[in-house]
Parts: sequence; structure tokens; C-alpha cells
Amino acid sequence: MLKTLPFLRRAASVSLAGLASLALASCGGDSNAASSPSGSSATETATEASETDMVLGDPDAPVTLVEFASVTCPACAAFHSQVLPEIKEKYVDTGKVKLVFREFPTAPVEWFLKGSLLARCVGETSGKEGYFAVIGSLMDNQRDWVPQGVDHKAELLKIASQAGLDEAGFDACAAREDFVDLIANNVAEAEKALKISGTPSFFIDGESVRPRNMKEWTEALDAAYASATGGEAG
Repeated sequence: MLKTLPFLRRAASVSLAGLASLALASCGGDSNAASSPSGSSATETATEASETDMVLGDPDAPVTLVEFASVTCPACAAFHSQVLPEIKEKYVDTGKVKLVFREFPTAPVEWFLKGSLLARCVGETSGKEGYFAVIGSLMDNQRDWVPQGVDHKAELLKIASQAGLDEAGFDACAAREDFVDLIANNVAEAEKALKISGTPSFFIDGESVRPRNMKEWTEALDAAYASATGGEAG
């Protein structure tokens, strides 16, 4: 298993056992372990937005939606294409909810990491809008750059070029050990504090949630907004 993760071995604060588990996240299905300590102080702390997080929406929005997702996970891509646009329109763009996106790996891990690093590098130079634009492109074009047998790098370079990066810039980005460490440490914390085992996984104000459709998302977000503000989401 570790043979697929040579670039993650440099993450000093993550154990080899932890690194091996990075390749075990499942895409779709039962995303959160039954023992996930929803509502505990540890969970609430682990799901608070930090300076290293990528946040979509108003950082001061009263409701925090945390998504653990992988750019190589089809279920994550389905959420981003089928559900997130309506959540963004109804809750994020109106200042009611902020979305905190955290990378969590699924196979193929090498390309998960390079796609995630690309988004982080663009975010560093173009801000969070640039980060989420790359994440969106990676999700929308999974069938082009993720499957076995395709020229993964060539396809990723197409996305990189849209963000203003040439091949040299992409290669430099793929070698960013600071971002590798950041992602690996975030994953280790999610596994330890939140029992994350698959993607996508969601938390609303520290509570693990598993909405199955937009109706359930609306109910969950409306309830969270009412609880946070004493009002109605509308």
C-alpha cells in the first residue's frame, strides 16, 4: 500500500500506519463511521474553520458545512454537480452557510494528490475563488483525467493551463512538500477525531450528517440556520 504514497512519507507528523490508511478511504456508501462522536467538543473543534482551510462563502456565515471529499471520487463529483449548485445558490451565496472543503484521498492516490496540490497552488496565487474553480474542473472532468490508461498528467495540464499554469509550474506545484504535509496532517486529524473513512463526508456545525437528496439538505441546513440565529432560513 505504501508504494502508492512515496510523496506522502515526508509528512513528518503522520505515522506510517496512518499513511497506509490514506489509501483505504471509500468513495460513496456509508461515509462516516457509526462511532463518529457527533456533537462532542472534539468533533466541534475538528470541524471549525482554520486559517489553512479553503472556505466557500462568507467566513462569518452563521452555519458551517464541512465537506471531506476527494477529486478522484465519483460520488464527490456527483455531489458537486447535482447538489452543491443549489446549496450554493440558496445558502452560501446568501451568507447563511459557509462551505469548508477538506481534501480526503481515494484511489488513485497519486492523482488525487496531484490534483489537490494543483488546486492548492492556484488558491495560493488566485485566492479561494481560484481554488474552488480548479476543484470544480477536477470534479467535472473526472472521466477524462482519472481512469486507468489515460494520460493523467496531460489531462491535468489542460486544467492547469486554464488556471494559468504551464508544465513547469505544474511540476513545481506537484513538488510542494508544505502542501503535502498540510493535506496529510489534515487527513490524520480527520481519521483520529472524526473517524472519517470515506468520501464524501459532511458535518453541519459539528454534527455528522448524511442527507440523501436536496429535500434532506434543505431540512438540515434550515434547522442549523434556525438554531444558530433564532430565525428561519427562508
